[in-house]
Amino acid sequence: MLFGGMPSMGHEFTMGKKDKVESWKTSGSIQATDDQVHVTTDIIVKGRNILQELDEIKNHMLLLPRDKKLEEKYPELKEAYDAYLELYRGVQIARKMMEVNE
Repeated sequence: MLFGGMPSMGHEFTMGKKDKVESWKTSGSIQATDDQVHVTTDIIVKGRNILQELDEIKNHMLLLPRDKKLEEKYPELKEAYDAYLELYRGVQIARKMMEVNE
């Protein structure tokens, strides 16, 4: 059962007279159990791909903000941040190469 009431996404739903639906066919599926919901297709909300945005957030969380005042006070912090950025760029390049090879 889906969300406690609908047996499947392929069910013929009765809609209002103003609504016009050509087809309920999708390339994915939604399955629900007592404690999980599995979605095997993209989730688009108001034109925004939710999975893509989550991936972008995950990728950007690795980028730390630079603090110039602290870098002036602690020069080794600037060196560590520069080393981190170099490593971060390497991770981004590796991630893009993995996406190309998939």
